[in-house]
Amino acid sequence: MMRVRPALLLAGALVLLSSLYLPWQQSPCPAGSVGPSACRTVDAWSSQVGSALAVFALLLGAVATAALVQPGSQRDRLLELCGLLAGYFGLAVGAETRSVRYEQLYADHVHYASGAYVGGAGVIVVLLTAAARRWDRRCFVGARAITCALAAGLLVSLLLPWERFLGFTLVGVFAPPAVAAAVLAICLVAGRGNRLALAAAAALFTGAAFGPLPRGEQHAYGAWVGLGFALGLVAVGLPRSRIARPARPPVFALAVDAAAALLIVSLFLPWQRQCEPGSRGACISTDGWTMLPGSVAAVLALALAFFLLAPRRRGTPLVELSAGIGLFVTTLGFELVEQTSGDERLSFGYGSTLGFAAGAVLLVLVLARVRPSAFDRNDVARLLPVAACVAYAAIVVLPWWGVLSFDAQRALLLGPLSWLTVVGVLVDIRLLGLWVRRVSDVRLVLLPLALLALAALDLIRFRDLGIEWGGGIVVGLCLLLAFLGRVEQQGGLRNFHVPEIFRVDRL
Repeated sequence: MMRVRPALLLAGALVLLSSLYLPWQQSPCPAGSVGPSACRTVDAWSSQVGSALAVFALLLGAVATAALVQPGSQRDRLLELCGLLAGYFGLAVGAETRSVRYEQLYADHVHYASGAYVGGAGVIVVLLTAAARRWDRRCFVGARAITCALAAGLLVSLLLPWERFLGFTLVGVFAPPAVAAAVLAICLVAGRGNRLALAAAAALFTGAAFGPLPRGEQHAYGAWVGLGFALGLVAVGLPRSRIARPARPPVFALAVDAAAALLIVSLFLPWQRQCEPGSRGACISTDGWTMLPGSVAAVLALALAFFLLAPRRRGTPLVELSAGIGLFVTTLGFELVEQTSGDERLSFGYGSTLGFAAGAVLLVLVLARVRPSAFDRNDVARLLPVAACVAYAAIVVLPWWGVLSFDAQRALLLGPLSWLTVVGVLVDIRLLGLWVRRVSDVRLVLLPLALLALAALDLIRFRDLGIEWGGGIVVGLCLLLAFLGRVEQQGGLRNFHVPEIFRVDRL
């Protein structure tokens, strides 16, 4: 019986992954059309949260497989959390694809297609299996029950309309910071982590998703409901949280936290301005939250600040977090435009200047504390996996920046900027940090396999276009990194010898 639950969750994760490649919405087929290709369809990848569902479904499948191989209480709790995440974002994909904007786009009636039914079946299996655990009774008593109810209300509100523009309607989870708010709310429902910290972070990202809208757009009722639930979470968690008086943090921690806070504040300020030449006060400003890299940089900055304020946590990947912040702030800068064409002028806002400065200061502060160890000639072999990790990041990130020629851009593009490729880059940075620190454990094998699985989802998604050079190189790098990790785990790369049968130098 202990293996039934992981098996059901694994099956549900596979069903959710398969539903990503099926149409979720379909318009009526024209009269006399032959074949399904004549009907206009919308798949899960057309949704902004489709890539987030792919990440959590893949994570659920990996954890369920590990639980099948080696059961344990820790994996059971992680299974519950992953199941709730995958199930909720399956619902989010259905809500986002059902948004009114698709009906306006097709100018006729649309209805659910096969992907929605397959995905719905996966959501039911995952949510029922994840919720059929031995719930702590405190979840239904007192402040814990109120917290669960408010978090559930926030999750529901994110599936409601948040923005209206020219007849189009966007649900709340469409915005990148809303995805982070949903993850934090699910952690509150599952009882994972510090209640007050999670509530405050959820309120921050909800406020970012609620933020001011350009001219012509207006907030819908779901935005006000979600903001109320987010503030309620903080109000309930604040008086009942036991806040111990912390020891005086070192100057380094204060400086890094200040830079991280400044970066997050800058995201609320204008990053891109669109003005008409010669006009006064007729500019439209866009903040940093509207772009995916801004939300990712904010998540990493919050994680860095939290780890520095928790002195009991050891092995904190400070360098990896700061490198990720620098990378995504740079990516955010490449998405901005500075040009004048026709009747409009695009320029950088003052929020971008403040954000770039905060990101640079944060990166310099962390790197200044790094004390590289002396180079060992016996570790020359480790340069190969380090170079492979750098090559993976370059292949994925350079097409985002648009610095390559058109032909090179097309040849190296693995997948568009999405939660799927973002997670791949973060996993790659973590793997690079493990190799640099001379860590020799199973993560050196598991992380390359995770990179391979993430890349496979994008390769299958664009299978009709064929595999370009970028996809083939990424697959080869992932396999090479997994092999090198296995060699390092068993005996170390320095002790590895090529079998005599493969020694071409002796032919």
